[in-house]
This record gives sequence, C-alpha cells and structure tokens, in this order.
Amino acid sequence: MTDDRPSQRVRSSPAPLPFVRTILQRPVVDSTNDLARSMLLQGLDELPFLIWADRQTLGRGRGENQWWSDEGSLTFTIALDPAAHSLRIDQEPRLGLMAAAAVIEAIGALGLTDPGIGIRWPNDIEVNGRKLGGVLPERVETRQGHRLLIGIGLNVLTRIDQAPPDVQRMATSLSALQLQPLEPSFLSDFLAAILTRFERALYRMVADDPGLAQQWDRLNLLRDQVVRVALGPRVISGKVHEIDAQGALGVHDGQQMHRLFGGQVLRNPSGDAQ
Repeated sequence: MTDDRPSQRVRSSPAPLPFVRTILQRPVVDSTNDLARSMLLQGLDELPFLIWADRQTLGRGRGENQWWSDEGSLTFTIALDPAAHSLRIDQEPRLGLMAAAAVIEAIGALGLTDPGIGIRWPNDIEVNGRKLGGVLPERVETRQGHRLLIGIGLNVLTRIDQAPPDVQRMATSLSALQLQPLEPSFLSDFLAAILTRFERALYRMVADDPGLAQQWDRLNLLRDQVVRVALGPRVISGKVHEIDAQGALGVHDGQQMHRLFGGQVLRNPSGDAQ
C-alpha cells in the first residue's frame, strides 16, 4: 500500500509549469482524477495543483467508460478553486469544452491543422473519426468549499497497435499524425503548452468572451450530422445545429430544437456511446 498523504507525496516543481503551483508526478496511478480527489479530501489546498502520471491503469471517461493509456500517453488532472479564478457556477459546466478547445489550440501550434480535428461533444477530441483524447471535468466538495477537477488524457506517443482491439479500431495518436517523429521529452513541453492555453482560455471564459464559444462551435465535429442522444431511458434523434455559448448541443428533431447539456451521443443503432 502506498502512502498518499500530501506532506509525503506532493512536491513543488523545481521548474514550475505554467498555471499550477504544485505538481505530483507518478509513474503509474489508477486514475489521476481519483488521486486528485483523494488529495483534496485529505486537505491539500495549494491550488491550482497538477497530478501527472506516466500511465493510468483505471483511467475513466464519462459514465462507465474507461480510458486506456500507456507510457506514451499524456494523462493529467488539474485541480482548482473556482472562486479563486472568479469562475461562476453557471460557467462550470463549460469547463470540458473550454479545455478541449485549449488542447486543440496547443496541437495546432505544433503544425497539426488537419480540418478533421475537433470536438465530439461533449468531451472527446478526435481526428477524422478517430479518438485522440478526452476531457473529464468533475466537482469535489471539500471542507474549504467545492473544487473542480479537469482530467485530460491524450494519445501522444501512445502505441495504439498495443492497445485492446476496440481501442485500435477507434483511436489514433499524435505520433501517428506527425510527419516528424516525436521524442519522449516532448511530453513535458506539450503539457506546458496545454497549461498555457488552458489558463488563457479559463480567463476568457470567466470574462464571457464570445470568441471562446465561437471557437468550440467551429470545432464541433457533429455539426449537420443526424445523431441519437441518450438521456437516461429517453433518446432524442435529430440534426445537430451548434454547440451554443452555454455549452449545450443544439439538436433539431424536425419539430423543435432541443438544447442538451448532457447525455451520450450514440455511435450506432445498437446504442453504443460515442
């Protein structure tokens, strides 16, 4: 059993990454979000802090979905106090879209500007129909007030050919998309680039910058597609029009427009989630 008490396991980075004050880096964790939650509940409140793992064994996506990763993946969680950044309660549900847009902006800075890269609402980053990454925002209630977790998993140097068959069918990696080979040291540089853009996007969201909402809507991979969205036992079918400024997916069923703030977009008639 490992001792995860903050005083023994968390260290301040000697070369601080952008935005975060404290970094906990581990070779292997079950889930960076779960470890961040544990740290918050144990009293760590030097925020924002970052949990960064070389590999997750029980990485999570939305709902019951799991996230497969290896040592070439970039998996991390940002923990922050929304009040410290003047983030309103009504803005919090947009964190996932905001983070996804920031990641795609960082990818674009590498020169990868494939028109097929974008956001598959609500939280996946895909390129030409293959999953490149995902974002998992969560809320944690602590004695000091509520805190927010933004978990991000990205296939960077990930060996997709070593992944389970279902992952191989659906996923890709940055190394597979780049013309130039990526070195292992690239992961830390890429993380710094993401955090820089995350911080910038966070303050744009706090300021209700309309350009940020326009950015995630431009990245909307479901635009003009006919989709089926499961809302518990209920399923809505229709054509996607937009991701609006509040982060809702606009789906028109032929009679009316539905603004969906949650749900699972189904990939095929059998009801599998996208």
